[in-house]
Amino acid sequence: MLNPNEEEVNTEEISMATILDLKPPPPFDAEGDNSSLAQRWKEWRERFNMYTVAANIKDDAQKRAMLLYVAGPSVHKIFKTLQDTGTDFKTALEKLDEYFQPQKNVIYEAMCLNRHIQRLENR
Repeated sequence: MLNPNEEEVNTEEISMATILDLKPPPPFDAEGDNSSLAQRWKEWRERFNMYTVAANIKDDAQKRAMLLYVAGPSVHKIFKTLQDTGTDFKTALEKLDEYFQPQKNVIYEAMCLNRHIQRLENR
């Protein structure tokens, strides 16, 4: 029987992260190989999303703060340079997605197109 001054612990409020001793993904390496940057970001983001679900993080502001903290100092530095990042998780994630999308090399793309056209003409 509980003493009236003691509070009952609600085990439902204990997060899965606490029960499982769940660790967030390691910081994202934004300064690594540029050729695989977009793919690595996509994979890191998926792991982060799995972490927020497993840790039962639902609050938008908390998710946004977790994203910027867990992603690490290099991502936070990049994020501070981005325009119109808003104050919500969705916008922050969209802006980072845009930043890490592969940049097309216009000169290379034109060369490939030219090569393809030459092959068609030589047939």
